[in-house]
Amino acid sequence: MTRKTKLILLICLPLIGILAGYVLMARPVTITADGETSQVTTRALTVRGALRSAGIQLNPLDQVSPPAGSWLSKTTEIVLDRSRLVIIWVDPFGKLVEVNTSAKTPAGILSAAGITAAAADLTRIDGKPAALDETIPVSGALTLQYTPAIPLVLNLNGQPMTVRTTSSTVGQALWNANVQIRGGDALSLPFNTLITSASEVRVVRSVPLEISADGKTITTYAAADTVGEALARSGVTLQDLDYSKPIESEPLPADGKIQVVRVKEEIILQQKSVPYDTQFIADPDLELDQRKVVEPGSYGIQAARVRVRYENGVETSRKAEDTVTLKNPVTRVETYGTKIVLRTIDTPNGPMTYYRALTARVTSYSPCNSGVDKCYPSTAMGIPVKKGVLAVHLDWYRLLKGSKMYIPGYGVGIVADTGVYPYNHNWVDAGYTDAEFAAGGVVNGTFTVYFLAPFPATEPWILP
Repeated sequence: MTRKTKLILLICLPLIGILAGYVLMARPVTITADGETSQVTTRALTVRGALRSAGIQLNPLDQVSPPAGSWLSKTTEIVLDRSRLVIIWVDPFGKLVEVNTSAKTPAGILSAAGITAAAADLTRIDGKPAALDETIPVSGALTLQYTPAIPLVLNLNGQPMTVRTTSSTVGQALWNANVQIRGGDALSLPFNTLITSASEVRVVRSVPLEISADGKTITTYAAADTVGEALARSGVTLQDLDYSKPIESEPLPADGKIQVVRVKEEIILQQKSVPYDTQFIADPDLELDQRKVVEPGSYGIQAARVRVRYENGVETSRKAEDTVTLKNPVTRVETYGTKIVLRTIDTPNGPMTYYRALTARVTSYSPCNSGVDKCYPSTAMGIPVKKGVLAVHLDWYRLLKGSKMYIPGYGVGIVADTGVYPYNHNWVDAGYTDAEFAAGGVVNGTFTVYFLAPFPATEPWILP
């Protein structure tokens, strides 16, 4: 063997060894790419080479385990998470963020975009809700909608609480916070109000009310500080003179009962007669108890403006505001006789002279039969009650005390007692003892009573 041949052999033998080693170095490797597993046999020296031999080209943001530059000598499995384009829609203003990432959960995708998500935040993948830690199937580019939760202060009947919500409106936020709103509850913001980071919603719970108005009873709920506010919220208005019980300015009653009183006033013109006065003039040429009309007299007429008040349709008051005399009354003028004419009447006891004769109701009484439960044996004048004693109205008694009268069927009696006569003054009680009264034969009826002479100085020309 020549020197040249030996030299060639020395050069080729290492190359032949390397080639033999390369042929003998081929090995199986398991590759899991985006969750899909495949087996490849490769003579690559590195992870990147093994992936390349499997036809997989790496992008800068792909995640490979072990790292792409690692030697393949001790590696039997390669895990690859390919990066993809994700468009992130950030609420509430619709800001768009694009990111290439291999993350498989919404939280990971947001983190890759520099967004730290909180537990109360809301994420949607292609419009469908997805939990922050939910694994997203690999299907190319996708859109992630991200709605960060913002603090909302809920003040319920004066008790504040803060919730984090992803709702866009007040109504949605209350619903999602399990705050039920019933008819009559008062909200500081309408349901469709958009929520901002500084939003506060005050809710005043309504209370049950029973409102009586216009002949009907309304059962409702209202949130109010005063009766007037509750009526307004319930659609019941007070107009003009209307009022409520309790009044508008008072707080809501404990029993929830409110009564509305509808008030109406009207002005009417009302006429009335004005009585006339009577003037009496003594006439010495006219006989006693006779009268003569000189001027008949006439009623006057007054017109009044009257304010009539009605409450719930019932008249409650009537008040005259001003009165005008349309016609003055004319005084009646009468003359009365003062001429005393003495006359005589024949009686069983002989002729008697009288100056006046009047028709009167005559009844009888005795000490224990005077129309009361008690016996009165003495008269107002202090003498015993017996036959010959007469009782008259107090007005007559003051004028005729001690004077005498003659009553047919009874005889002569002296005015010595008083009685009560509800109908008129022309009434005389004829006195008896109890024994005489019990024996019967007492007078009772309508008689002509004769006023015996002399004419008393205290008697007026006209008896009451």
